[in-house]
Amino acid sequence: MNTKSIKCQFNNSRGYRLDARLDVPADFDNNSTIPFIVFCHCFTCSKETITTFRLSRLLAEQGFGVLRFDFTGLGNSEGEFSATNFSTTQDDLRCAIHYLQTHYQPPSFLMGHSLGGTTGLSIAQQYDSVEAVVCIASPSSPDHVLHHFGHTLTLLEQDIPASFEVAGQYFEIEPGFVDDVRSVNMRATLGELDKPVLLFNIENDALVNESNAKEIQQWVKGETELITLKNTDHLLSDRQSSGKVAQQIVVWLENIK
Repeated sequence: MNTKSIKCQFNNSRGYRLDARLDVPADFDNNSTIPFIVFCHCFTCSKETITTFRLSRLLAEQGFGVLRFDFTGLGNSEGEFSATNFSTTQDDLRCAIHYLQTHYQPPSFLMGHSLGGTTGLSIAQQYDSVEAVVCIASPSSPDHVLHHFGHTLTLLEQDIPASFEVAGQYFEIEPGFVDDVRSVNMRATLGELDKPVLLFNIENDALVNESNAKEIQQWVKGETELITLKNTDHLLSDRQSSGKVAQQIVVWLENIK
């Protein structure tokens, strides 16, 4: 790929150092003016997860600057994942936006995979520079992730710290996580989101079904476009699907400029 990846770090408001990469065209320098995107990875994932990594590089190849970063307690970022929740995730994203504003230029777009897309949707209206949001297989509400917890949810609801398993890996979590995700009224938030939103739904997605994209489409105040992807999985594991999605994103973003 005709791109390069710039290592960068920034602090969140709680003092933790978050690790990030800025994927840009190979000829990018500090005098370059290109549209910037902040990309939020999925729940319990990282900036190196195949979906985030591939799409960021593919979009950089098409002339975008894409900042992908590890949320608190994940990947190479500081902090304990067990003490995080949706509110801390929102804070991390705000700090990523501030980093771009300070060191480069304000981001024009927010993009996210799975819960990362929900995070982007939840704060997009707060930033004048953000023109649109792109969501890939994103739940309509953050409490959707509680389906990962199984019997762990019962313990958390009894104010008992516990662990849950995702793809063979166990994560410790504090009881406050449950109340936090349940307190978010995404329908009200999206009712105020007067910006274009591109939604990708994955047919037969085992983790986030089609009803989520349809709810987001119904709730968002601004214009939306829904694209259903077939013959792929939640992570867009095959390169062909990633390439197709990247091209569809580029065309859509160029049409709304």
